[in-house]
Amino acid sequence: MIYAEPGTASIRAVRRAWPLLCRRLEEFPNINTTQLFEELCVQFPGRFTRRQYSSLNRRVKRWRQAARARGIVIEHLKHRRLTDKPRGRRADLFKDHWAEMVEYLEARPDQTALELLIEFRARYPDQYHPRNLSALQRRVRTWRREAAQRLICDTSELTDYGHTAA
Repeated sequence: MIYAEPGTASIRAVRRAWPLLCRRLEEFPNINTTQLFEELCVQFPGRFTRRQYSSLNRRVKRWRQAARARGIVIEHLKHRRLTDKPRGRRADLFKDHWAEMVEYLEARPDQTALELLIEFRARYPDQYHPRNLSALQRRVRTWRREAAQRLICDTSELTDYGHTAA
């Protein structure tokens, strides 16, 4: 993308290019505004700034309302991706060493996730990064919740057996 430097772009650039954009929207009414703006910046390098995107977005929304009134079918535009790259959850970062981490947590249940991450970064320096802390905190929180459940279930079973045996 070649954007204009601040102060050098034409204020009226979106207005001047609007007839061209309308023809493009008539051809492809479901085109994303971001795609439309990027095409415009490629076609006319140095005339648009990123700040003009919001002006274009407002114009495209008004055009789409008028197009729907004319009977043009426009699909739902929310949450559309520009790439075909798969999205979703990342692979479990800790699956290779989670059993070892659980042993550490069972030995020292008051250990924080940060301490655990520091320990395992020292052991496996290329495997973990400080950005993995929040994911590890979620895992440790889940482990603690399950450990508390196991503890509650074990004590309730002991008291149940104690009452039935007496």
